[in-house]
Amino acid sequence: MRAALTLAACLLFGGQAAWGHAALVSTEPASGAVLDRAPDAVVLTFSEPVSVTALRLLGPQGPAVDVAPTRADGHQIRVPLPDDAAQGAYLLSWRVVSADGHPVGGTLDYAVGSSAGPARTTDAAAPGGHLAAIWLGRWLGYICLFACAGAALFRARNPSGHQAWAWPLVWIGLGLLPVNLGLQGLDLMDQRAAALLGRPAWAAALGSRYAWTLGLFALALLASAGALSARRAGTVRGCAGAALALAGVSLAASGHAGTAPPQWLSRPLVVLHVATAAAWLGALVPLVRLLGAGRESTTGLAPLAWFSRWITPVVAVLLASGAGLALLQLDRPADLWRTPYGIVLSVKLALVCGLLGIAAFNRWSCTRPALAGEMAARGRLRRSILMETLVALALLGGVSLWRFTPPPRSLDAAGASVQRLGEGVAPFTLSNDRVYAAVMRSESAWIIVLGDPSGRPFEARGLTLTLSNPQAGIEPLRRETQRVGDGRWQVDMGFLPSSGIGRWRVGVEILVDDFEQVTLEGPLPP
Repeated sequence: MRAALTLAACLLFGGQAAWGHAALVSTEPASGAVLDRAPDAVVLTFSEPVSVTALRLLGPQGPAVDVAPTRADGHQIRVPLPDDAAQGAYLLSWRVVSADGHPVGGTLDYAVGSSAGPARTTDAAAPGGHLAAIWLGRWLGYICLFACAGAALFRARNPSGHQAWAWPLVWIGLGLLPVNLGLQGLDLMDQRAAALLGRPAWAAALGSRYAWTLGLFALALLASAGALSARRAGTVRGCAGAALALAGVSLAASGHAGTAPPQWLSRPLVVLHVATAAAWLGALVPLVRLLGAGRESTTGLAPLAWFSRWITPVVAVLLASGAGLALLQLDRPADLWRTPYGIVLSVKLALVCGLLGIAAFNRWSCTRPALAGEMAARGRLRRSILMETLVALALLGGVSLWRFTPPPRSLDAAGASVQRLGEGVAPFTLSNDRVYAAVMRSESAWIIVLGDPSGRPFEARGLTLTLSNPQAGIEPLRRETQRVGDGRWQVDMGFLPSSGIGRWRVGVEILVDDFEQVTLEGPLPP
């Protein structure tokens, strides 16, 4: 008993310093301080004895340099600074090891001069080449999906026509799925292609809503394959209907359109819009092939007559659902030419008008004579549908750009709030399906506006701004923000020095309640 009590006393009174990780208690100068002249040294004080593993100083005139402490005794570290320090913003990145062997890191920020503005920057280009690959992957995926769904629909009407031309597109579409998933992971992590060799990028992609879209996309392609290969007419029709429905559901599972409030309306509208678009645009290739074969008789043109009868109500549903989605995404007509999202929508509308004009010409000038056996009309109709197909390809390419253009509904509330708080660098947005954070920085403060997808302020218990630059060896800089209004938070901090280093990353840690925290992260725009 005496031995046990003695051991407990030793652990209680002699081991307190090793129970927790070292914590930074104070700094000289203070974090965020603006000094009239450069200090001779920086002093870091910790809660327990530490050993220094890395110290890097980043200033306004050059890349980060390693510095060494002149004193590191116990709890305190003294770091001498250059005598000829210029005016501007400075970061001292530190990494230490506490008594328990765990490394701890952080960054101290301060500025010299009354106005420490942005430093001259020679940043390396951010990893952005994958953005073009994301657009190309989505465009090719849409082409495969729509063409295969259209081929399945045509075979449902004419089971004797096997539509074998669509099989390569089925395999290409399935092959694009892991490519698009990997590109999604690179985009979420803001990493280069080499990151695909590791697990984090794939885990991030699989944890996103886009993974659901790709899974349903695969099911739609497999349903199309079932319609192309089945022998019984009922099975062909069932698979073709499933392919169209799954095509609509896949694109409603993620993206701006499917998450617009109220979702009970926006998601069904997306399903209808995509399914009817696939039925129309996907049928163009089978029609071209139909008109290019069997020119001697009209007996094989029954699918053309069938298409001509039902396409009008399909296009009506397509236009109505598209108009409903546009009303949900846009706040005012001026958004059509003042926002990137609106510009893409305007291009889409212009291409749709072109498609409608070509379709009207086909229906009223070419279809009836072609069905009557006029070979010249059949040739005109085939050439016109080929032109319609090219416009449809351009339309799908334009729609793929929406991946990079947040809709005005998610930006207006944030932009208005930021504008009321002051002028500075244009805001950029971090978001997920639940909350967005519009971030604006000026010479003296960073302002974060939180909102939900409907544009209403997002209530939070607290918010922490984090800035990191692993590529330059700079430890994370964390600053607590202050609430300045409904959904609006502010922290006094100027621009960051960035001369000669890679891209910064910004994070917003949102404390929703005592048990939940949401973290948004992304690259910091130049």
